[in-house]
Amino acid sequence: MTLKTALATAALLLAVGQAQAQTATQPEATTGGMTTQQVKTATVQFVTLQPTAAVTSRILGTKVTNAQNESIGDIADLVIVDGKTVQAVILGVGGFLGIGERYVAVSPDSVTLTRDGDTWKASVNATKDDLNKAPAFDYKKKG
Repeated sequence: MTLKTALATAALLLAVGQAQAQTATQPEATTGGMTTQQVKTATVQFVTLQPTAAVTSRILGTKVTNAQNESIGDIADLVIVDGKTVQAVILGVGGFLGIGERYVAVSPDSVTLTRDGDTWKASVNATKDDLNKAPAFDYKKKG
């Protein structure tokens, strides 16, 4: 299962909410009478998720390995565009105990997620050297 497939469910939830937006009018306070303004409201739709679905709270911080089973970083964050599409996975690479770590953005298609009991494992087809040569993603991690 790729990360993009696993996160498509979360992105779909955002898209459904936007697609179901409806226009309503509500009164707006003014000094000479009543006017109306348009407000978007959304109809709630409930979704049944498969047991294989991955939620971001369990994926963030997941160690990333390569084909040689070397630890090459961790999943630091996800980039979502248009409120519904996962465009990139931010990997924290290099460094030791958080010192000297840098971030790179990779396509969700290049990250493979597998379940290991109750946890997730992530892997990419890249070496440490490949990631160290990759363009840095300017990322100020919250914390």
